[in-house]
Amino acid sequence: MAGISSRFMRVIVIPAAVFQAVIFGGAYGTGREIAEFISVLGPIGGLLALAVAGLGWGLTIALSFELARLGKTYEYRGFLKSLVGPGWIAFEILFLLSLLIVLAVNGSAAGTVLNDQFGIPPLVGVGMLFAAVVALNYFGRTFLQDSMSVCMIALCLVLVIYSVMTFIQFHDSIGLAFSESSVTGNWLGQGLQFMLYTTAVIPVLLYSARDIESRGEAMASGFTAGFLGVFPALVFHMTFMAAYPTSLEQALPTYWMIGQLASPWLMGIYILVLFAMIIQTCAGLLQGVNERLDAWLMEARGRKCDPLTHAVVAGGGLVVSLILASFGITALVAKGYGNLAWGYLLIYVIPLVTVGVFKIWRKRV
Repeated sequence: MAGISSRFMRVIVIPAAVFQAVIFGGAYGTGREIAEFISVLGPIGGLLALAVAGLGWGLTIALSFELARLGKTYEYRGFLKSLVGPGWIAFEILFLLSLLIVLAVNGSAAGTVLNDQFGIPPLVGVGMLFAAVVALNYFGRTFLQDSMSVCMIALCLVLVIYSVMTFIQFHDSIGLAFSESSVTGNWLGQGLQFMLYTTAVIPVLLYSARDIESRGEAMASGFTAGFLGVFPALVFHMTFMAAYPTSLEQALPTYWMIGQLASPWLMGIYILVLFAMIIQTCAGLLQGVNERLDAWLMEARGRKCDPLTHAVVAGGGLVVSLILASFGITALVAKGYGNLAWGYLLIYVIPLVTVGVFKIWRKRV
């Protein structure tokens, strides 16, 4: 029984936890992304968009896990080389630009979330983020994945408590919002755009799929990760309907909604969990970079990087992104972030559902 439980954790829970942890930090966790992409479509339209996003994530992750299993390519360079050949270079350029933005945004967020709630100086928050990210990458993949699983459980518990409290207090308002709603807006396009916004991280997180041994496990793991990825968005969208459309006009909708519950203890716990998820977002992406460096070094010299090198790479990446952000370079790149999403569609998603599906179908093992 213990063996089954352990395998379930490694094959189903851990990949889902890694995906959720990496996409949640930053704008997702504040509810801003949900308000702009999902809830703006209205109660029913938002649910349809979330269904599209969840299914899109699930399919993309499942196909990626299966293709990685067949080719034994668990880092993004090897995976993309097998999928698009020399086109992997274009993916790496886009990913490094995205990584610059994500690290800078999350580093900045780390300096403010603790200050807003607990009065901790922003520099201290950034320092705590730096120390935690370096430590997680130093201790390696297994330790990082275990920490992500703990954070996933904590996040889900907090979201369940938040949603229950909101429904108890505002169920009449939520019911009224849905009863007066009709399907409006381009829910299919918005759902796909929200999904594509974070699709780029999937090849970088293939290290979490190393224990998958069959096609069935790849499918189950991928769609579980897709559901867990969309679960916080579902909670946010449903609770935002308690004060729709006023909730969507707030700069930080999730904070504002928790404030409406007049529950300081819940706000404090949520801020701590969000800070932990910001750490996981940075550490998880940088672990993907370290996996890529390990694979390259194995090819070139027959050995992997040592833990200290992993820590230095993680710390260096975080510092560089924050320095560039202070000069405004990140803001310039961020203006074209929507175009990066379309780049991932061309370089990764379309080849995955065409060439990738053909390779999977041809190799029936």
